[in-house]
Amino acid sequence: MIHNYTEEAVKRLLPEILKEYTKNNPQTCTCIYCQEDIMALALNQLPPHYVVSDEGTILTRVSFEQIGGKAQIIAAITSAIKQVAANPRHDKSRP
Repeated sequence: MIHNYTEEAVKRLLPEILKEYTKNNPQTCTCIYCQEDIMALALNQLPPHYVVSDEGTILTRVSFEQIGGKAQIIAAITSAIKQVAANPRHDKSRP
């Protein structure tokens, strides 16, 4: 089955990055709507990396770790968090 490894990496890293970000920015909303907006914005900033097999997934993961792909994903997620925090799609008083 074909899937975008970049999406998998963003899903995996988002909770950790959001947790760290909210330590210094506790007013940041972490609801599911904001998390989905963050993911969408981050993914739109990143190139897709499609894989078809488990071997392709492993090779792509290793490649991401070696050539700075993880840092690129962290930067995109952080940028998206800031953007969504400044302009949430819902009322700011919503939990």
